[in-house]
Amino acid sequence: MRITLFALAMSFTVLPALAQTPLRGTPEDKFKFVPRQEIAKQLTKPWPGEVYASAFMNDHEYFFVEFVKRLDHGNYIEQHTHYIDQTTILSGEGVLTYGGKIEDRKEIAPGEYRGHKQSGAKTQIVRPGDFVLIEPGMPHHFDAAPGKELIYVVYKHRV
Repeated sequence: MRITLFALAMSFTVLPALAQTPLRGTPEDKFKFVPRQEIAKQLTKPWPGEVYASAFMNDHEYFFVEFVKRLDHGNYIEQHTHYIDQTTILSGEGVLTYGGKIEDRKEIAPGEYRGHKQSGAKTQIVRPGDFVLIEPGMPHHFDAAPGKELIYVVYKHRV
């Protein structure tokens, strides 16, 4: 009986410590202000070898915020095992393709997949002010309307 009580007491001590173990040990976020001109400037520079651009506003332990500019071509399909995407369209018009399956899926990091062929998906026209929540595991990608740019902000929350 004494051993059982000791084991139970130890679990109340150890389990909370394990639950608070950080993923990457990133520092706590502090107040931050980024003027729209700086965000716009960052979105003019595509990633190396890509046509899209993004600007990360923070990189917290369990979430991050990213501004993204997409064109009408060259956008890849994403699938995140451990993130919920909460997206708000800021400017432009485009198409969200979601669901189905990534046919040429490649794992680029643990739980992160990319590809260029998607089957069985649905589409949704997106415009400024629209909000989209993409659940973990759902393949998705945004394309701007032909000849246009699509700019959105995404809050990615780790689950």
